[in-house]
Amino acid sequence: MVEEDFQNDIDYQFLETKFLHSLMKGVRNIFLLWLISQEKIHGYAIISKINEIYSNMGVKVVHGSTIYPLLHSLEKDGLIVSSEEYNGNHKVKMYEITERGIITLNSIKKFIKQRPSNDTLITYFDDMLFNDREFIFKEGVR
Repeated sequence: MVEEDFQNDIDYQFLETKFLHSLMKGVRNIFLLWLISQEKIHGYAIISKINEIYSNMGVKVVHGSTIYPLLHSLEKDGLIVSSEEYNGNHKVKMYEITERGIITLNSIKKFIKQRPSNDTLITYFDDMLFNDREFIFKEGVR
């Protein structure tokens, strides 16, 4: 009964939002680079896509004050390039991935895939993303 009371008291929206912020902060540059590798895109569209993914939570996950400095950093590192284009009557800055950006994404992917299957990081991702079993509280563990 105590477990049921605890589950009823959990603010899932708060947990999802907090987790999402932490997750995005940890992998945001890689995620942005991957997103830009999918298509030539402007900054506002990037922000909209990220926020659209999590719109069911009713909160904005990212703002321009977060994304634009990251885009400038990726550009400074030579992973993306920007160009100005017209969108109707407005100039927008479009971002696209460079060859160096593609090499970086492939290197990250290769690094992750080369880790042994018993690696703690791989086990974590497998457990959190692909394994449907629920965690069970074990007596004596606090």
